[in-house]
Amino acid sequence: HSPHPRHKPPAADLSYKNEISSLMDFNSPDASLDKVLLREEVAQLQEEVHLLRQMKDMLSKDLEETQGGCSADVLSATELRVQLTQKEQELDRAKEALQAMKSDRKRLKAEKADLVNQMQQLYATLESREEQLRDFIRNYEQHRKESEDAVKALAKEKDLLEREKWDLRRQTKEATEHTGLLRSQLDLKENRIKELEAELAMAKQSLATLTKDVPKRHSLAMPTEAVVNGNNQEWVMQADLPLTAAIRQSQQTLYVHTGHPTDRQVAAVRVSPCHSRQPSVISDASALEGDRSSTPSDINSPRHRTHSLCNSLEDLEEAKRKKKKEKMGLGSLSRVFARGKQRKSLDPGLFDDSDSLCSPTRLSLSDGSEDQLDRLQQVELARTTPMSQWRAGTVQAWLEVVMAMPMYIRTCSENVKSGKVLLGLSDEDLELGLGVSSLMHRRKLRLAIEDYRDAENGRGLSKAADMDHHWVAKAWLSDVGLPQYSQAFHNHLVDGRMLNSLTRRDLERHLSVNKKFHQVSLLLGIELLHSVHFDKEALQARRIQCEHQNVDPLVWTSHRVVKWIRDIDLKEFAESLPNSGVHGAVMVLDPTFDTDAMATALGIPGGKHMVRRHLVEEMKALIGSARADAKQDFERLGQGTPPTPQRQSSLGRPPSSAGRHTDDEGSLRRRAVK
Repeated sequence: HSPHPRHKPPAADLSYKNEISSLMDFNSPDASLDKVLLREEVAQLQEEVHLLRQMKDMLSKDLEETQGGCSADVLSATELRVQLTQKEQELDRAKEALQAMKSDRKRLKAEKADLVNQMQQLYATLESREEQLRDFIRNYEQHRKESEDAVKALAKEKDLLEREKWDLRRQTKEATEHTGLLRSQLDLKENRIKELEAELAMAKQSLATLTKDVPKRHSLAMPTEAVVNGNNQEWVMQADLPLTAAIRQSQQTLYVHTGHPTDRQVAAVRVSPCHSRQPSVISDASALEGDRSSTPSDINSPRHRTHSLCNSLEDLEEAKRKKKKEKMGLGSLSRVFARGKQRKSLDPGLFDDSDSLCSPTRLSLSDGSEDQLDRLQQVELARTTPMSQWRAGTVQAWLEVVMAMPMYIRTCSENVKSGKVLLGLSDEDLELGLGVSSLMHRRKLRLAIEDYRDAENGRGLSKAADMDHHWVAKAWLSDVGLPQYSQAFHNHLVDGRMLNSLTRRDLERHLSVNKKFHQVSLLLGIELLHSVHFDKEALQARRIQCEHQNVDPLVWTSHRVVKWIRDIDLKEFAESLPNSGVHGAVMVLDPTFDTDAMATALGIPGGKHMVRRHLVEEMKALIGSARADAKQDFERLGQGTPPTPQRQSSLGRPPSSAGRHTDDEGSLRRRAVK
């Protein structure tokens, strides 16, 4: 056999190499990460092709070496060609697989392009949405800021209007009370004027009768030949003189004719009050005692009768003039009333023909000097006299002016005639006898009565008696930062004594204080009053000392706390404190009131950590030592940890019968603090 020529690589091998190289070109623009699997398969196929080529080369070498061999080797060469043909078929199949892979690659490229387009559209849509969201957030922040400013302005305007409303209500209430007081005084004065006018008419009639009877009495009282300065004197009424002047002239003539020095001295003494009028009750009372000390013969004498008529007529004319001018003073009224009573004490048979004209009020002196005092004088009497010595008028004036309960005066005048009766009233008597249906009003009366009862034992009224309901509703509630409850406290007439008895239940049921923190704030404000024994002046003195210094925060008012917040550079949050109930006693005496509670009251957001840290440092510097001092003070007083002051430490004595209102007060207040 001739040697076989060396086979050249067919054209299919060249195209295969080109395809393989194109597939292996992963740096081309068409390459992507999603062809990783294709790369692995191509690599495997390349390895197989490489092995096949090596086998082919080996077979070619073997074939060349065996060209000159025996015919037996031809059979093996034929087998090798068959194997080579099989390998070429396998290569063809691999090429087909590569072609399928290329088609898949093109399809994946198209899908990739679609996905890229979709992603670009999504990115564009997302950017537009983000821009819209930014615009919305910006507009929302702007609107929110405008709304907050508007709400703050409305809140300030509301507070201003509320204050104006409460001021107007207070002024209206005071004007109404003052008007009622003036109306009652005016009614009393008008009734007295009517009585005086009636007395004036009767006095004129009696005077006419007296002038007719004087010549007869004069002829009996002196000799017919009596001569003074060489002329006969007669008691003649001058027609051209006023009534009082004519009476005085006749009186002087009568004194001259009698010729008794003692009578003339008495006449001089009795004429002088007509010319020297002093607006004092003491001078009127002394004149009254002087007239009462006269002998019966002096009272029944014509001189005394004439002088009494003189005083009566002048007093009546003066009262009528002052009534017309509407300028009648309290002193002149008291003097007129005193002299009216003085005239009433005279003998009803003073005038011969006037017995049938005398009114019943002229026959006796009723209720002594009590009716001579007006309502304000009765109030002053109530302040300086023990309750057991009060008369009915003093009780009524005390109930109306001091206790501010004019609605119970009518039933009081019917059922309570003296202070002793008032001291003996029970709670049931207050409800049934005086018609005091309000539980808070009954408690106020009960506490006041017990305070006056203890005062009669020599210990004096408590300092809480100086705190009326106006001070509690306006000043004290404003100091503790809860002026929104002013109307409720004012309606229930809560004064200093009632503050001493308030519990959580009272605050919630009667005074509409439903927030727990507000209840704690009020109870701790009362504890502060306990610590100073309800002494307003001592408390105010301590507050003045710390007004411009950050010391003694226990006595700080809500306004002083707001000033401190502004001083520590947190003025943007200071507007949240008014009406919150945060005051010095809460900051010092409430152990649960920490920096977080203060930050919540100020409205500081939780994200502002630097602001909260600054507040922590400032509060620690302010309250740390104050709480330690308060604890030492309470331990020194033997009262344990604050706040546990007993009620007798504030008022100076424990209320006896008021215990039914305060049995659970200490425990409730301690629970309020805890």
